[in-house]
Amino acid sequence: MDLVSLLNNTANGLAAIQAKVATTSNNIANANTPGYARQQANLVEATSTMLGGNRGFIGGGVKLLNVTQTRDQFVESQLPTAFANSSGSTAESDALASVSVFDNGTVGALTDAMGAFYSSLTAMAQNPGDSSLRQSVVGSATSLAATFNRTSAVLEQARSGIDASMTGAVQQVNSILAQVAELNRRISVAEASGGQPNDLLDQRHNLMDQAAQFIGTTQVPDDHGNISLVLPGGTTLVSASSAATLTLQSSATNRGHLEIVFAPSDGSAPVVMRQSELGGQIGGLLSARDVVLGQASTDLDTLAFDFATKLNAQNRAGFTLDGNPGGDVFSIGATSSNAAATITLDPAMAANPSLLAAAGSATSGPGDATNLQAMVSTQSALLSNGLDVKQGMAKIVSDFGTAASDAQNATNFNGKVLQSLQDARSSASGVSLDDEMVNLTQEQHAYQAMAKVINAAGALLDVLINMVPNS
Repeated sequence: MDLVSLLNNTANGLAAIQAKVATTSNNIANANTPGYARQQANLVEATSTMLGGNRGFIGGGVKLLNVTQTRDQFVESQLPTAFANSSGSTAESDALASVSVFDNGTVGALTDAMGAFYSSLTAMAQNPGDSSLRQSVVGSATSLAATFNRTSAVLEQARSGIDASMTGAVQQVNSILAQVAELNRRISVAEASGGQPNDLLDQRHNLMDQAAQFIGTTQVPDDHGNISLVLPGGTTLVSASSAATLTLQSSATNRGHLEIVFAPSDGSAPVVMRQSELGGQIGGLLSARDVVLGQASTDLDTLAFDFATKLNAQNRAGFTLDGNPGGDVFSIGATSSNAAATITLDPAMAANPSLLAAAGSATSGPGDATNLQAMVSTQSALLSNGLDVKQGMAKIVSDFGTAASDAQNATNFNGKVLQSLQDARSSASGVSLDDEMVNLTQEQHAYQAMAKVINAAGALLDVLINMVPNS
């Protein structure tokens, strides 16, 4: 190899080492940058040169192949699901933890109000003609209806609060989807021209992590540098450079609560998304709102309707103080829909406690408590769910408590899984300042060695030049 070629090879080597130093410097500078993946300058042997007369090949030095990110694809493939599960269970657990109406010992709880009502009926049965005892029953019935109203209102307020949280989350999701689609376009263009846009890849990874947290998307790469974002139900939110849009609308079948509408990027008809098709924070919020709180609200309505219907029927079977057939104790709708929110004491009963039909016949007089005892017995009568009043209330409380406990347990478990994977990601992709300092020292030594080769080659070249006789 001639000296000029030697100098060229060494200069190329210096350029390659400079690239490694620049990469190491970039890693050090971004050691604390969220989402940054450690970069690596990859060097390869340059093409060898054949010596004249086919006397063999001599090395061509080194050159920079590319600068790539260090990512463990096995870990990265598991993180979207881990992000979605952790965010979903946390959102559900937090939403349920904020509802205290079913907590043991809560002042004004439904179980206390129901117990007080039946206690007042039992007391009145001892002296059914006593006006003060009758007034006590009316008062406890009024309090029971108000407790049903209040409990239903608390549940609906919690569900409406979740609607407000969903509104902000959907807005952020739409922004993320649009950014991922744009980054897909830019990355695809860069890679098509032979580039390695690591900064754009980091940005996209961060956004995809956020999408998984918010709505549970998974990632599907293609052969052109694009990554599609797909929901658990199979709906594609981002495809190449196109992003769908999510909107919210009131549901006519869910008490006006918000439902998510998917608007495809191709302009086709919007589709209402089911809770089972979504994940992440939004999926967890919907589960808390519609599965747990929604079921509790429905069960509460059924309990209020069945209880009031059975008690009304029994009061109508008896006779009032003036010997007339009894009427309704509670005002209730024709179906259980929204019954807990609308149940009230019947206005006539509120105005005239003598309408409590304690007697079993029209002529038995004010001391007859036959029908009143039957009204007391309604607390052990089976309702439409196969349970009595006490058991029905206990089941609502138990079901809610179990769901809240399960969500908390899931939060703890999913959090540990996510932390383990994040630690694995940090180990594979994070920047170790100690390692980078070692790399920097090695690169410094390599650079100094290359510089000495250039100095030696330059000195040899000077000798050759001086050997040429002056003309």
